[in-house]
Amino acid sequence: MSWTPDELVAFVGRVLYEVVGRGLTLDFAFQRVKRGWRRLDSFKVFYDVSFDAVKHYFLLRYLAAKLLGSSGAKAVARAWFIYRADAVLYNRDMVARYRKRLLKRARGSPEEALLSVEELRGDPVRYLSTKYSYHPSIVEALLSNLPREEVERILEAGNATWIWLRINTLRADVDKALKMLEGEAEVEPHPAIPFAVLLRSSRRPVQYLTAVREFVAVPQDLASIYAVLSLRPSPGDRVIDLAAAPGMKTSLIAQLAEGRAKIVAVEFSTKRVYRMKRLLKLLGAADQVEVVRADSRRLRTRRFDKALLDAPCTSSGAFTKEPATKIYPRLEEAARYSRLQRELLVNALTLADEVVYAVCSILPQEGEEVVAAVGGRAEKPHPDLAPSYRGGVGGRTFPHIHRSEAFFISRVTPS
Repeated sequence: MSWTPDELVAFVGRVLYEVVGRGLTLDFAFQRVKRGWRRLDSFKVFYDVSFDAVKHYFLLRYLAAKLLGSSGAKAVARAWFIYRADAVLYNRDMVARYRKRLLKRARGSPEEALLSVEELRGDPVRYLSTKYSYHPSIVEALLSNLPREEVERILEAGNATWIWLRINTLRADVDKALKMLEGEAEVEPHPAIPFAVLLRSSRRPVQYLTAVREFVAVPQDLASIYAVLSLRPSPGDRVIDLAAAPGMKTSLIAQLAEGRAKIVAVEFSTKRVYRMKRLLKLLGAADQVEVVRADSRRLRTRRFDKALLDAPCTSSGAFTKEPATKIYPRLEEAARYSRLQRELLVNALTLADEVVYAVCSILPQEGEEVVAAVGGRAEKPHPDLAPSYRGGVGGRTFPHIHRSEAFFISRVTPS
């Protein structure tokens, strides 16, 4: 082992400080800390521990205060070692020795501190926030729209991490792709979506799987796949994908239309346009997609049969993928995003006969309220989706139902 427990705790404490103190994403915080660290053969363990500590931050902060008398970043990292190390680290003897050392200064037993969480039950927001490690504003938002029992199931399931792979039939058929994957990993096919598989286990990180390196399979969350399935792209369709970067959904549109749809992908950022063109080429979809740099709020062009609008949003539903979202959900930005989303959707309805509107958000301000505000007819676009918060204006994906991110998806047609 090329590192010590003290180094691991110090590193994770620094990452936590960057995420909590500066509001950075996990990956950005990790790379920032890594640059100033001594060189190690592999930082994978440090990343895995950092991910787990950020994911469980609110519970660990509570336990650190109870057990160690501090809720600072390094104390939280020590609490991680006491409570979570067995779930992530393989060297159980090292874990046991270091935990024993940490507990010499503890104010009580780890079991007593953990049981004390139940004393918070009288305050549902604080209790659920602490037990499942979510910012209180996420808990409040969910409790405002769903029964407490379902909210608790969402929060519990949201602490799992799922990696869905979309088999890219523009590069290989499903059978060939499955054989490639099964040589290096264990996958579970989706019961209703033949080109979607859940990665159960793998001999190597997902990005190094042969099928992924050859773009025969690509990581894509199931909620994102449902957004494109809701569009029902078919051969001969004229489809416009608005605010389209990075292009993953655009390539799935081309795949579902069997390479025989007229697809225009619109993106405002020059850098993102360049990256999208490169990704579409790697995925085998470049010849089927015209990429246009334009502002999707103001674009004027010929009319299309269908439009996909996966709008910019708070990303408050991304907590299964980005654990820092649980600490800084930025729900206060919902009003600004809501205005932008309405502008985008209003223009989309002038461009296409039907629009699939999607956001990775748990908030009705970015979902149900947006489609209600623009007029037109809004409906749940796919039978697998859970009901929306209000009426039948759309559907939602949730981690406890779909093993995915939390999305709102609606099909909107002009009035």
